[in-house]
Amino acid sequence: MLPTALARAIRLPLLTPEQFTPTKWDDAPTKAKFGNHLLRFIAEDFPETMFTQKFYQRLSNTFGHIACYDRHGFWSEFFISRATKLDFLDQTIRHPCYGDPAWTYSDVEQVIRARLKQSGVIDCHRRLLMQEREARERAEYERLARKFTPGPIDGNISNPADAKATACECFTADIMPDGQTSARPHVGSSGRTPIPASFDTQPDLFAGL
Repeated sequence: MLPTALARAIRLPLLTPEQFTPTKWDDAPTKAKFGNHLLRFIAEDFPETMFTQKFYQRLSNTFGHIACYDRHGFWSEFFISRATKLDFLDQTIRHPCYGDPAWTYSDVEQVIRARLKQSGVIDCHRRLLMQEREARERAEYERLARKFTPGPIDGNISNPADAKATACECFTADIMPDGQTSARPHVGSSGRTPIPASFDTQPDLFAGL
């Protein structure tokens, strides 16, 4: 829904028959009724319940719209998203309102166009469109972040200290044929043989050569 103050600025004051010229087919009260219905339709953010067949038939013949749409096609063209609503408002405000008011609804078009320009409704819809796009982009970013964030290497390791201990390698002593022992590193699951920490304390056998 639009802000209450903006909705009131669009709808009020109500249009009156005295503002319009009757045509051969429609009297001035009918013109005023259509204009008020259209302004309310816009102020309430284009509810589908207000888009009746009779309203569609008149609207499709104003503001340069193409009358060959059926009601469902016209709805799909202009009112299914924030972007299409903006297209409708832009076309309404930019329409030059040609025609003799004794034969057309050009006088109603001029009053509605001026009301919409003054209210700033199109700027409001542009802000709403930006907010909706940002919300979709943030939701998509969070979805992708959850999808591609790496989990733990081992699903059984939940504590970093446990992971460190698991990564440590131990050494075993093998009995050689002459009775001597030889330190043999235990190869971990990675297949790599780590360098024992005891190597740092062994004497340099090649010193002085």
